[in-house]
Amino acid sequence: MAPSALRSAAASGDLRAIQALLEAALAPKGIGVTVGQQRESLLLRLQCPTAVPAAIVLTLLARELIQWPSYAHSSLLITACHNSNDLWEAVLDLTRPHELLRLAKGEHLRQQLPTPRRREEFGIPVQPLSTQDWQVIAAGLGLSLLLLASAQVTFLLSPLITLVHELGHAVTAWLFGYPAVPAFDFRYGGGVTLHGDRAGGLVLLIYTGLLALAYFYRQNRLTLICLGVLTLLYSLVAFSPVHEMLFVAMGHGFELIFAVIFLYRALSGWGCRYPIERPLYGMVGFFIVFFNMRFAWQLQFDPVFREMYLMGKGGIDHDLVRLARDFFHTDLATVVGLYGFFVILTPAIAFLLYRYRQRMLYLLIRLFFAEG
Repeated sequence: MAPSALRSAAASGDLRAIQALLEAALAPKGIGVTVGQQRESLLLRLQCPTAVPAAIVLTLLARELIQWPSYAHSSLLITACHNSNDLWEAVLDLTRPHELLRLAKGEHLRQQLPTPRRREEFGIPVQPLSTQDWQVIAAGLGLSLLLLASAQVTFLLSPLITLVHELGHAVTAWLFGYPAVPAFDFRYGGGVTLHGDRAGGLVLLIYTGLLALAYFYRQNRLTLICLGVLTLLYSLVAFSPVHEMLFVAMGHGFELIFAVIFLYRALSGWGCRYPIERPLYGMVGFFIVFFNMRFAWQLQFDPVFREMYLMGKGGIDHDLVRLARDFFHTDLATVVGLYGFFVILTPAIAFLLYRYRQRMLYLLIRLFFAEG
């Protein structure tokens, strides 16, 4: 049944439709749902795989509920449990749509943040890996190895990495004022990103954006300090040869950044509507890591592969050759070794982002308060 039809049925009080919709809403967190009713109240019992905070669950539920045309019940009584132990209880008043809208926007999450003045009084917990998380990692790891074991499948997926690689060059070029367009190289293979001369208007636009942010957050001292440091660093990089080095390096850099994003989404379920998405994100993330790991290994230990890489293509040197020769003034093996170290570090960065995500979420929200 289509979601619109399910919501119409749920609005008339169909418990099966209600359960199907709420299960889909909570699926990213792996939460099971049992629905019942008592007079004018809808009873909801949640079986959580981990100790999920009430605020997050209420946000997910509210985002689904606001899409219903009406409600057959006046309230929603929620009981969350984990391993037969009750975690928390909550009540949603379905007669107050503005309250549901506030929950759906996540405004209650910001209101629950501790005040910075009493920093020593709150401890933001770290996020351990659950059994389900380990299963997702194992599934993604196994699937990525299967992909790499097939030369044909690896060849079919390599354009994805090429696209990310060229986007890295293009985004970095635009960031420092150089109009650039990423493209596939159908003559020599791979990709190519050509950029024009620096456009002063683009750099001015970056500074205008930073100035606008500083004005908007003028009451937040921490944000102003961060913006000041960011502006100083940007200026030092933009008007020195460092920005040229970043343009060359961020092709491979973007590949690793995307791998971190995919692995983080696999671990956290962030942005995933269905559970199957998590191992698929893990598969793509590990595929990028292992693809780059094999590339670094071949450059370091395969003389034939290294000589072919040193030859370049179409009269253009490859990125790592340019980094070694033009910027680090060292041999290719040293740059490849450093690159291999960052490749190995990529899964660890994704894990740390997941483990300390609550702390980073607090810091990000703290930065984006208009007042601080």
